[in-house]
Amino acid sequence: MGTTVLRTEQECEDFVRGLCFMGTGGGGSPAIGLKLLLDQLEKGREIRWVDLDSLPDEAWTATVGAMGGRAREGGTEQELADLGCVEEKHDSLSLMTAAVQALENSAGIKVEALVPGEVGGSNVPAPIGAALELGLSVVDGDYAGGRAIPEVPQAIPEILGMPVCPMSFVTRWGDIMILQDTVSPAMSDRIGRMITLASYGWIGFAWRLRQAKDIKQSLAGGTLTEALEVGRRIREAREKGLDPVAEAADAVGGWLLFEGEVTSTEEADEQSYGFGVGSHSLKGLGSYEGHTFRIWYKNEYHVSWMDDRPFVTSPDSLEMVDLETAEPRISYDFSVGDRVAIVGRKAHEAHRTAGGIEALGPRHNGFGFDYSPIEDRLREFGAQ
Repeated sequence: MGTTVLRTEQECEDFVRGLCFMGTGGGGSPAIGLKLLLDQLEKGREIRWVDLDSLPDEAWTATVGAMGGRAREGGTEQELADLGCVEEKHDSLSLMTAAVQALENSAGIKVEALVPGEVGGSNVPAPIGAALELGLSVVDGDYAGGRAIPEVPQAIPEILGMPVCPMSFVTRWGDIMILQDTVSPAMSDRIGRMITLASYGWIGFAWRLRQAKDIKQSLAGGTLTEALEVGRRIREAREKGLDPVAEAADAVGGWLLFEGEVTSTEEADEQSYGFGVGSHSLKGLGSYEGHTFRIWYKNEYHVSWMDDRPFVTSPDSLEMVDLETAEPRISYDFSVGDRVAIVGRKAHEAHRTAGGIEALGPRHNGFGFDYSPIEDRLREFGAQ
């Protein structure tokens, strides 16, 4: 049992860097995440998280998050005025706190701790900020296996068949909705994304209302502490003149998959549900010269090809970082000419089950080939 505390800007920077790296290209903007944490430090608060075992078994926990930021691109000023959407009542942080409070009020209970739904540059700082505003604890772990995922049904609790409802949804205009039950986690995710379209932008939502004793099987424990270590090792490698990409790969027990230069980027017209969908094509550099690499994302990176042959895919994790510094960025922030490295690592064991592969594998995203574990792909391509 234990508590981890961040007290300095340097520690927050390391933490967010590691979260972004583990977020596999998704998980929200690290710049936004860092600001959320530094704002809390300025208020005199310590950034902290606790082991699940430090909570009483009967303590109520919940997950809080946001979705649909890219839907904000729609809606003219007149359309918003006609709907009564004249003044935004919530920013990104108060959306979270309002969603937690709406869930509490609906269920008639008091939440004592928040569990991050996934790892990512802002998708962990946001619930941490919400927890500090509400005076709650944050659990050291997440429900997505130490990575980010685009859809609710791809999380470990949903793969294990645990109920997703009740859920609360809060729009930036102040609308509050409670989903008491749903036919499936996929439908709850769809309903939430439809709300983002209807309200033209971010919504906060809270769900997975469970007691601490009931989440041990579905929690990927220790992932916040792991992110802090990853971010620290990348920074220290730079300071010591070591290879930060190699250090990052070692920190997550992963592999360097490719080094190259971005030759083209494509963004699909599939943003209607709040997803960012696209791909990057690379030409090899150094020992990878003469080879090509392509990586496809739906918020996060999910499918890759080496020399036009299917390579590493979700559920295993892919991360694209700056070649020289190992600084991670979210998937659609890379441009032609960027020199990058690709790192891969194994998925959480729950995502390597039949249910996990069905939820997160390449066929789920419409590709006509099966998932093959990263270690098998490396042997197939003659690398280890």
